[in-house]
Amino acid sequence: MSQIDADALTAQVVAEYLKDNPDFFLHRQELVEHLSIPNQERGSVSLVHVQMNRQRQRIEDLEEEITALMSLAADNDRTFHEFMDLQEQILKCNDLYSAIQRIENKAKCLNLEAYIRLINVDEPCYQISQAQYQKFANQNLNGKSAFLGRLRNCDRHCLLGEYAATAELGSYVVLPLARKQVLGLLIFGSEDGGHFQPNMDTLFLRHLALVFSHLVEALPWNSVGADHDQLSNSSS
Repeated sequence: MSQIDADALTAQVVAEYLKDNPDFFLHRQELVEHLSIPNQERGSVSLVHVQMNRQRQRIEDLEEEITALMSLAADNDRTFHEFMDLQEQILKCNDLYSAIQRIENKAKCLNLEAYIRLINVDEPCYQISQAQYQKFANQNLNGKSAFLGRLRNCDRHCLLGEYAATAELGSYVVLPLARKQVLGLLIFGSEDGGHFQPNMDTLFLRHLALVFSHLVEALPWNSVGADHDQLSNSSS
Protein backbone atom coordinates (compact mmCIF):
# COMPACT_ATOMS: atom_id res chain seq x y z
CA MET A 1 0.00 0.00 0.00
CA SER A 2 1.37 3.39 -1.01
CA GLN A 3 1.73 6.34 1.38
CA ILE A 4 -1.09 8.16 -0.49
CA ASP A 5 -3.44 5.19 0.03
CA ALA A 6 -2.46 5.02 3.69
CA ASP A 7 -3.11 8.74 4.17
CA ALA A 8 -6.49 8.45 2.42
CA LEU A 9 -7.44 5.46 4.53
CA THR A 10 -6.38 7.29 7.69
CA ALA A 11 -8.43 10.35 6.70
CA GLN A 12 -11.42 8.14 5.99
CA VAL A 13 -11.09 6.38 9.33
CA VAL A 14 -10.82 9.72 11.16
CA ALA A 15 -13.85 11.08 9.30
CA GLU A 16 -15.93 8.01 10.12
CA TYR A 17 -14.85 8.16 13.75
CA LEU A 18 -15.86 11.82 14.06
CA LYS A 19 -19.24 11.05 12.48
CA ASP A 20 -19.79 8.27 15.01
CA ASN A 21 -18.60 10.48 17.89
CA PRO A 22 -20.03 13.97 17.30
CA ASP A 23 -19.14 15.03 20.87
CA PHE A 24 -15.43 14.26 20.37
CA PHE A 25 -14.41 17.93 20.58
CA LEU A 26 -16.75 18.71 23.45
CA HIS A 27 -14.04 18.19 26.08
CA ARG A 28 -11.09 18.99 23.80
CA GLN A 29 -11.45 22.76 23.39
CA GLU A 30 -7.71 23.25 23.14
CA LEU A 31 -7.66 20.99 20.08
CA VAL A 32 -10.52 22.89 18.45
CA GLU A 33 -8.59 26.15 18.79
CA HIS A 34 -5.70 24.73 16.73
CA LEU A 35 -7.85 23.39 13.88
CA SER A 36 -8.55 25.36 10.73
CA ILE A 37 -10.72 24.89 7.65
CA PRO A 38 -9.70 26.04 4.15
CA ASN A 39 -11.76 28.91 2.78
CA GLN A 40 -11.48 30.08 -0.83
CA GLU A 41 -12.16 33.72 0.02
CA ARG A 42 -10.34 34.12 3.34
CA GLY A 43 -7.76 31.35 3.33
CA SER A 44 -7.67 29.12 6.40
CA VAL A 45 -10.33 29.85 9.02
CA SER A 46 -10.24 28.51 12.55
CA LEU A 47 -12.85 25.94 13.51
CA VAL A 48 -13.87 28.15 16.43
CA HIS A 49 -14.57 31.00 14.03
CA VAL A 50 -16.58 28.65 11.80
CA GLN A 51 -18.60 27.48 14.80
CA MET A 52 -19.28 31.06 15.89
CA ASN A 53 -20.45 32.01 12.40
CA ARG A 54 -22.74 28.99 12.24
CA GLN A 55 -24.19 29.76 15.66
CA ARG A 56 -24.70 33.39 14.66
CA GLN A 57 -26.44 32.30 11.45
CA ARG A 58 -28.57 29.82 13.36
CA ILE A 59 -29.63 32.54 15.80
CA GLU A 60 -30.56 34.81 12.89
CA ASP A 61 -32.53 31.98 11.29
CA LEU A 62 -34.36 31.31 14.56
CA GLU A 63 -35.18 34.99 14.94
CA GLU A 64 -36.63 35.03 11.43
CA GLU A 65 -38.66 31.89 12.19
CA ILE A 66 -40.00 33.42 15.41
CA THR A 67 -40.94 36.63 13.57
CA ALA A 68 -42.69 34.62 10.85
CA LEU A 69 -44.55 32.53 13.43
CA MET A 70 -45.67 35.64 15.32
CA SER A 71 -46.89 37.19 12.08
CA LEU A 72 -48.69 33.96 11.15
CA ALA A 73 -50.29 33.79 14.61
CA ALA A 74 -51.52 37.38 14.25
CA ASP A 75 -52.89 36.67 10.77
CA ASN A 76 -54.54 33.47 11.98
CA ASP A 77 -56.10 35.32 14.91
CA ARG A 78 -57.59 37.91 12.54
CA THR A 79 -58.70 35.20 10.11
CA PHE A 80 -60.29 33.22 12.92
CA HIS A 81 -62.35 36.19 14.12
CA GLU A 82 -63.32 37.24 10.60
CA PHE A 83 -64.58 33.79 9.65
CA MET A 84 -66.27 33.22 12.99
CA ASP A 85 -68.12 36.48 12.37
CA LEU A 86 -69.00 35.33 8.84
CA GLN A 87 -70.31 31.99 10.09
CA GLU A 88 -72.50 33.79 12.61
CA GLN A 89 -73.82 36.02 9.82
CA ILE A 90 -74.74 33.22 7.43
CA LEU A 91 -76.32 31.09 10.16
CA LYS A 92 -78.79 33.95 10.74
CA CYS A 93 -79.84 34.03 7.08
CA ASN A 94 -83.31 32.83 6.08
CA ASP A 95 -82.43 32.09 2.46
CA LEU A 96 -79.43 30.88 0.51
CA TYR A 97 -79.07 33.99 -1.62
CA SER A 98 -78.62 36.13 1.49
CA ALA A 99 -75.95 33.75 2.81
CA ILE A 100 -74.08 33.98 -0.49
CA GLN A 101 -74.23 37.78 -0.32
CA ARG A 102 -72.73 37.71 3.17
CA ILE A 103 -69.84 35.55 1.96
CA GLU A 104 -69.17 37.79 -1.04
CA ASN A 105 -69.27 40.94 1.10
CA LYS A 106 -66.94 39.49 3.74
CA ALA A 107 -64.50 38.49 1.00
CA LYS A 108 -64.40 42.07 -0.28
CA CYS A 109 -63.66 43.29 3.27
CA LEU A 110 -60.64 40.96 3.25
CA ASN A 111 -59.52 42.17 -0.22
CA LEU A 112 -60.62 38.87 -1.76
CA GLU A 113 -63.22 37.76 -4.28
CA ALA A 114 -65.66 34.98 -3.46
CA TYR A 115 -67.28 32.67 -6.01
CA ILE A 116 -69.95 30.12 -5.13
CA ARG A 117 -70.65 27.39 -7.67
CA LEU A 118 -73.55 25.01 -7.03
CA ILE A 119 -74.75 21.92 -8.86
CA ASN A 120 -78.40 21.77 -9.95
CA VAL A 121 -79.38 25.39 -9.34
CA ASP A 122 -81.31 27.62 -11.72
CA GLU A 123 -79.28 30.78 -11.10
CA PRO A 124 -76.84 31.08 -14.07
CA CYS A 125 -74.15 33.05 -12.23
CA TYR A 126 -73.90 30.36 -9.51
CA GLN A 127 -74.17 27.26 -11.70
CA ILE A 128 -71.65 24.51 -12.24
CA SER A 129 -72.45 21.16 -13.83
CA GLN A 130 -71.62 17.81 -12.29
CA ALA A 131 -69.27 17.16 -15.21
CA GLN A 132 -67.42 20.46 -14.70
CA TYR A 133 -67.06 19.79 -10.99
CA GLN A 134 -65.82 16.25 -11.60
CA LYS A 135 -63.28 17.39 -14.18
CA PHE A 136 -61.78 19.92 -11.78
CA ALA A 137 -61.87 17.50 -8.84
CA ASN A 138 -60.12 14.73 -10.80
CA GLN A 139 -57.34 17.04 -11.96
CA ASN A 140 -56.80 19.18 -8.87
CA LEU A 141 -58.35 17.74 -5.72
CA ASN A 142 -57.62 13.99 -5.87
CA GLY A 143 -59.20 13.42 -2.47
CA LYS A 144 -57.74 16.60 -0.91
CA SER A 145 -59.94 18.84 1.21
CA ALA A 146 -58.96 21.96 -0.76
CA PHE A 147 -56.98 23.26 -3.71
CA LEU A 148 -54.63 26.20 -3.07
CA GLY A 149 -52.50 28.13 -5.52
CA ARG A 150 -52.70 29.44 -9.06
CA LEU A 151 -55.41 28.22 -11.44
CA ARG A 152 -54.68 27.33 -15.03
CA ASN A 153 -56.72 29.22 -17.62
CA CYS A 154 -58.72 26.09 -18.49
CA ASP A 155 -59.57 25.48 -14.81
CA ARG A 156 -60.52 29.11 -14.31
CA HIS A 157 -62.89 28.96 -17.29
CA CYS A 158 -64.25 25.61 -16.11
CA LEU A 159 -65.10 27.02 -12.67
CA LEU A 160 -65.96 30.64 -13.41
CA GLY A 161 -67.25 30.54 -16.98
CA GLU A 162 -67.99 34.01 -18.35
CA TYR A 163 -66.51 35.59 -15.20
CA ALA A 164 -63.08 34.04 -15.86
CA ALA A 165 -61.97 36.96 -18.04
CA THR A 166 -62.44 39.39 -15.14
CA ALA A 167 -61.17 36.96 -12.52
CA GLU A 168 -57.52 36.62 -13.50
CA LEU A 169 -56.43 36.94 -9.90
CA GLY A 170 -53.13 35.71 -8.57
CA SER A 171 -54.07 32.75 -6.39
CA TYR A 172 -57.12 30.81 -5.26
CA VAL A 173 -58.45 28.44 -2.64
CA VAL A 174 -61.14 26.06 -3.88
CA LEU A 175 -63.13 24.03 -1.33
CA PRO A 176 -65.67 21.30 -2.12
CA LEU A 177 -69.18 21.74 -0.74
CA ALA A 178 -70.58 18.37 0.24
CA ARG A 179 -72.85 16.57 2.67
CA LYS A 180 -74.17 13.18 1.61
CA GLN A 181 -73.48 14.23 -1.96
CA VAL A 182 -71.40 16.85 -3.76
CA LEU A 183 -73.15 20.22 -3.78
CA GLY A 184 -70.61 22.48 -5.48
CA LEU A 185 -67.57 24.62 -4.68
CA LEU A 186 -66.66 27.58 -2.50
CA ILE A 187 -63.88 29.66 -4.08
CA PHE A 188 -61.85 32.60 -2.82
CA GLY A 189 -59.42 34.49 -5.04
CA SER A 190 -56.67 37.01 -4.30
CA GLU A 191 -54.76 39.36 -6.59
CA ASP A 192 -51.64 38.35 -4.65
CA GLY A 193 -50.08 35.35 -6.35
CA GLY A 194 -48.63 34.16 -3.04
CA HIS A 195 -51.71 34.70 -0.86
CA PHE A 196 -53.03 31.13 -1.18
CA GLN A 197 -50.23 28.56 -1.12
CA PRO A 198 -50.43 24.74 -1.04
CA ASN A 199 -48.85 24.52 2.43
CA MET A 200 -51.43 26.81 4.07
CA ASP A 201 -53.73 25.60 6.83
CA THR A 202 -57.38 25.61 5.69
CA LEU A 203 -59.06 24.73 9.00
CA PHE A 204 -61.19 27.89 9.21
CA LEU A 205 -62.13 27.76 5.53
CA ARG A 206 -63.04 24.08 5.68
CA HIS A 207 -65.29 24.75 8.66
CA LEU A 208 -66.94 27.59 6.75
CA ALA A 209 -67.47 25.26 3.78
CA LEU A 210 -69.04 22.68 6.10
CA VAL A 211 -71.45 25.23 7.60
CA PHE A 212 -72.35 26.61 4.17
CA SER A 213 -72.91 23.08 2.82
CA HIS A 214 -75.49 22.56 5.54
CA LEU A 215 -77.23 25.81 4.52
CA VAL A 216 -77.26 24.80 0.84
CA GLU A 217 -79.30 21.76 1.79
CA ALA A 218 -81.45 23.43 4.44
CA LEU A 219 -82.38 26.88 3.09
CA PRO A 220 -84.67 27.92 0.23
CA TRP A 221 -82.99 29.92 -2.50
CA ASN A 222 -85.09 32.99 -1.76
CA SER A 223 -87.23 34.09 1.13
CA VAL A 224 -90.89 34.50 0.24
CA GLY A 225 -91.34 37.91 -1.40
CA ALA A 226 -87.59 38.64 -1.45
CA ASP A 227 -86.16 40.30 -4.50
CA HIS A 228 -82.58 39.81 -5.66
CA ASP A 229 -82.09 43.50 -6.28
CA GLN A 230 -83.41 44.41 -2.85
CA LEU A 231 -81.13 41.89 -1.17
CA SER A 232 -78.16 43.07 -3.16
CA ASN A 233 -78.84 46.72 -2.33
CA SER A 234 -79.36 46.03 1.37
CA SER A 235 -76.08 44.15 1.67
CA SER A 236 -73.95 46.70 -0.21
